[in-house]
Amino acid sequence: MNDAPLDPAETEPDLECQIHVAAPGRDRLMERPAATLNVPLAPDHVMNYGCVTVEWDHHTYEGTGSRVDFLDWHSLLTCRPRPDAPPTAVVADVVTILEALRTAGYRAVPTCDYEDLLHTTDPERFRTAARAR
Repeated sequence: MNDAPLDPAETEPDLECQIHVAAPGRDRLMERPAATLNVPLAPDHVMNYGCVTVEWDHHTYEGTGSRVDFLDWHSLLTCRPRPDAPPTAVVADVVTILEALRTAGYRAVPTCDYEDLLHTTDPERFRTAARAR
């Protein structure tokens, strides 16, 4: 019997999340949710919100004619958590970023290990847990 402790990478989901966004370019896409969230943009239009850093990238599948609509969208936002960020805080912050994108009028679809939590869980529950930390 192996009593060695489990590697945290085996027990924790990958907390990085990609958000596919139907938007033609970086500048306006990053400015609108940053304004909604009342956070400044860093150089190169990088946004820091809570424990997550959000960076824009051109989605390499754009124009491939994918049968899945969002895979053909131009913009891809990568949400990277701080190394010390608790999972509940990361989920809460990504939910808030996703809501800000949608409030700004963008179609946005997240893809990550915890995307089911982004759609079916009350985000206020995660914000409360994150504030308690």
